[in-house]
Amino acid sequence: MNNPYEEEQEVIMSRILGTVEKLNESMLELNRSIEQVNSYNSETAVIVELWTSYMRNVQWNLQSQKALHPPV
Repeated sequence: MNNPYEEEQEVIMSRILGTVEKLNESMLELNRSIEQVNSYNSETAVIVELWTSYMRNVQWNLQSQKALHPPV
């Protein structure tokens, strides 16, 4: 005896599979975007490290030369 709802279940399953495929594609696109953002953030982090090191060196040099004025 056949399931009377078998055809309806197959239609629903195909819709679910289609939706899952679209979701998977969206997740892949999201992952690519996140990788790109992480790459940009990595570059920014390097610049921040360089700037911090530069500022630390400038402050040390000014203090060693006694040319550092107190903040106003």
